[in-house]
Amino acid sequence: MNLRTPAAAKILGSVSLVLIAGGGWLFVLGPETEALGAMQEQIVAAGDQNGLLVQQLVILQKQAADLDSTRATAQALAAKFPPTADQPGLFQQVTAAATGAGIGPKDVTALTPTPPTFGAADPADPTSGVQPVGEGATNVARQTLTISVEGDYAATHDLLENLEDLPRAYLINSVSLSTGEGTTSFTTTIIGDMFVMPPAEAPGQGSPEDAADASALAASSDAP
Repeated sequence: MNLRTPAAAKILGSVSLVLIAGGGWLFVLGPETEALGAMQEQIVAAGDQNGLLVQQLVILQKQAADLDSTRATAQALAAKFPPTADQPGLFQQVTAAATGAGIGPKDVTALTPTPPTFGAADPADPTSGVQPVGEGATNVARQTLTISVEGDYAATHDLLENLEDLPRAYLINSVSLSTGEGTTSFTTTIIGDMFVMPPAEAPGQGSPEDAADASALAASSDAP
């Protein structure tokens, strides 16, 4: 084939263009296209991650708006179910309930709490041992409180009402009354249960790691 003829020159030029185009794709356009594809995948992944962070931030903002009411609920729960037996506070509450019913401290003849235990013995079967307080309540300890007082019927009735309104929860299980002949004064024995449970973690007082995670979450959602 004579390379000096016009036809041969055209063929040679076409082949050269194809080789140049192939080399350009292989060494320039191909890597650039792959890099562009990878960058687009990263953009999509970052957009998905930002969407997830925004959703989490909305949840945290809602929790922050409810923080005061949640703390108030936690404080009320701690008053009903304190983290310790707190016998001095217990005696003070019961004495105040008796005094409010017109029964003086000297007429509170017995005030006996048992140590807190997980569960309570079945009163119908003392040999049955400790029974669960309730399903899923394995972290709640129970202590039995026995109260004996002397007073008339009206004072005894008022005392029972006051005990139901104690700041600390008191579950009355039994009430027995006895009286001497020719007298209107009763000797009343009240047996009930109080409860002790670990304090709930106060909202907004998590670990430093949690606070750092929350700050990073907010910063990520604000990033362009």
